[in-house]
Amino acid sequence: MGTFGSFTTVRLGIYSAQKGLDVTGNNITNINTEGYTRQRLNQVSLIPSAVDRYSSSYNARIGQGSVVAGITQLRDPGLDILYRRSNADVGSANAKLDGLNSLADILDEVGKGDLEQDDGVILSQLNDMRDLISQAIASGGSSTYNDLIRSSADALVTHFNSYANKLTQLHGTYETKLDQQVTEVNDILTQIRDLNLSIRDADLRGDPGLELRDQRNLLLDNLSEYMDIDVTYSMEDVGANTQVEKLTVTLANSTGQTGNMLVDGLYATQLSSGTEADGYAVTLSALKNDKGELHPDTGNKDVQLAEGDLYGSIQSIRDILTGEGEFASQDDINHDKDASTTRGIPYYQKALDSLAHEFAAKMNELNNTGLTGGGNLFSMGSDTNDASNITASNISVSMDWANQKVTVQTTAEINAPSGDTSRLAEFLALFDSEISFDPTNVQGDAAGDPFNGTFEDMLLKIQSTLGEDQMSTDSILNNYTVTLGDLYVDRQGVTGVDLNDEAANLMTYQKAYTAACRLMTTLNEALDSLINGTL
Repeated sequence: MGTFGSFTTVRLGIYSAQKGLDVTGNNITNINTEGYTRQRLNQVSLIPSAVDRYSSSYNARIGQGSVVAGITQLRDPGLDILYRRSNADVGSANAKLDGLNSLADILDEVGKGDLEQDDGVILSQLNDMRDLISQAIASGGSSTYNDLIRSSADALVTHFNSYANKLTQLHGTYETKLDQQVTEVNDILTQIRDLNLSIRDADLRGDPGLELRDQRNLLLDNLSEYMDIDVTYSMEDVGANTQVEKLTVTLANSTGQTGNMLVDGLYATQLSSGTEADGYAVTLSALKNDKGELHPDTGNKDVQLAEGDLYGSIQSIRDILTGEGEFASQDDINHDKDASTTRGIPYYQKALDSLAHEFAAKMNELNNTGLTGGGNLFSMGSDTNDASNITASNISVSMDWANQKVTVQTTAEINAPSGDTSRLAEFLALFDSEISFDPTNVQGDAAGDPFNGTFEDMLLKIQSTLGEDQMSTDSILNNYTVTLGDLYVDRQGVTGVDLNDEAANLMTYQKAYTAACRLMTTLNEALDSLINGTL
């Protein structure tokens, strides 16, 4: 290589150093940009492409400088996979805990934050009724206690109604939340599809589209919170001996197999959620591009996801909306092995229904003595005496008791002596009796086993079950969050911008730039001496 060839070497060196400074400066200015991936300058040495046939072995051949081979991102695909799987874990546990906390806001019967712990409104009202019955026995069955017991019963059923109504409202809130999350996922899928198109166009122009890839990676991270996804990259032939990168996103189901396709290059699906009647089943629409054209391979085919296909915040919200626990049918259990242990709003609605149903049934049974004033104390509404299907939402003081046509019976014997309170004693004993709370009395096809205990035991079971679910979910969420945090730090160690590294690169490229410029000056002086010194 001659003197003039050295000028080319220096020029390439200056260009490479300048690009290195540009990349370093871009990294530093984007240190706080969300989703930004650290960029790196790739340089290769330029060597002669051919060897002179008559060259001597003693003639040393020297490279012709450095060439910028491109700018790439520093990413670890393995860490991306682990991070997104862990993000799905956090999304699932977080959504479940939010739902349980919302239930606890309604059903919390353990104190109200005062200095003295109270028993909660339902349990307090049950105790109030028991005390009034005890006082009626002590008074020899005085009729004045009938009105007091009725007033206490009216307050009790009002609490049942209030809780049931709040649970129904919460159910509606979570229906809206499910629709919102489905809409958000659809928006993410559309954006990923459109970015795939932009990245493909950039590839065809020879532009790596690094900023576009950052946007897409950030969307993939966001998507992984809603559902567990697999992301794969492949090369797609677009003709004219040209290949471009193709991204495919699929659902990763519980069996570890590749699930249903969400995005395939320039095509993406859209999600839709069903209604309460079909268990809020999620359906994937046919894959379409930005022009609405169907995928050439999959065609016009919608896919309804099975239980277990989804995992993440969307599935947890569905569980909050559908989880029946012990009230699940055998058919539900056959389709979903976790159905009997998944407890959401329906479980707590039916558990309250079971408590209200058994309480009303036992009280009515004792009060139907066949004597004057006997009859149902509780019914399915204030305008009826029908007690055939009492729930927490419809339980009421019966019409006849409210109109004083029915009274609390003190005895069941026609010829009982005055002051006989044997039936009142049975009412009182009922509060401490072990009762079978059979799920089939509320849900005819329920597969769960009956719970045996007092009314208070049943109420405490509801509360303790909710508390245990909260504690276990909170513990799981904390573990998942720690794991996600560790993975985030590990991934940031690869993809994130480190000021120390960039400062070192800044000095390296600056010195390389200065040295190349100095070499240019030296070569210029040598050439000047060669030309002007020989005249």
